[in-house]
Amino acid sequence: MTTELPKTTEAELYQQNKENDHDEIVLLIAASEKELADLKLRKALMEADFEELLAEFGRLIVPQAEISVIAKKILLEYFSYELLKPLHSVGLKPAENSYDVWETKHFLVQYYLDDKQNLIFSFKINPVDSRFTSEFMPLIMIDIQAMKVTVKDEEVLRLVHLWYADQVFSKSQLSLVNYDINLLLQHFRTLDFDVAATLLDNTQELHVKLETDYQMATSVLDEIFIITMENEDFDFEKTAANHYEVLLDQDQKVAIYPDDNEKTALFIDSNRRRRSLLDFFTSYAFLVPLLVRG
Repeated sequence: MTTELPKTTEAELYQQNKENDHDEIVLLIAASEKELADLKLRKALMEADFEELLAEFGRLIVPQAEISVIAKKILLEYFSYELLKPLHSVGLKPAENSYDVWETKHFLVQYYLDDKQNLIFSFKINPVDSRFTSEFMPLIMIDIQAMKVTVKDEEVLRLVHLWYADQVFSKSQLSLVNYDINLLLQHFRTLDFDVAATLLDNTQELHVKLETDYQMATSVLDEIFIITMENEDFDFEKTAANHYEVLLDQDQKVAIYPDDNEKTALFIDSNRRRRSLLDFFTSYAFLVPLLVRG
């Protein structure tokens, strides 16, 4: 015996096609509404001032809200531009062939998010000699939730090494970079960010202890002694066993002593003179071998 399946009537077939078309239209409307919402968001970002961009960063980027790749790119681009505005004095403009990099006369600035959605500014300084190459250095971290800016001081010390030991950068380059970054730090403060104490800040006095990777070397101390004795503004004193003090102009001084691991430790006192660590060491380059060796 065979059993015939009931045939679909024309009316039932028509109703099924109608339901399929309805479902497709609903999906198309949802996709169109999502696209329209994204276009409206991108338009709003293009028209936003800094405070509005800051609010959108906190609403969309920090909690990792679902937004289009283009909208996220626009938000990060416009937000980073507002933060880097003082660099117009050194020709700030978008870099060619890189959507996430700004270009200035002295360096490139790449912006990106770390795994905690902090905004990172990474700097690539032009080498003094075309035979050298340089890399991006993640120098500034901006925590939007805490409204705090932190400069990575280990990268500042790396700059000293690249200048003095590797000779990738010149003394004048470091001075220009230090000046430009201090423009940024001051700008961040006007935008109500808390800027953490940093070795790059030239608006504060230097009262800083540095621990090095090197044991105290007699040859280095001897060279410092010779230079200080030849300059009437300087002096070199032994204050205790393996403890020394370099007296500089304007009553500045540097204490030199072994730390708990028998490595060289320094304490720099700029005597109320406001200067960054880069400014200090480029002014007294004969002290750099205490911190950096080739």
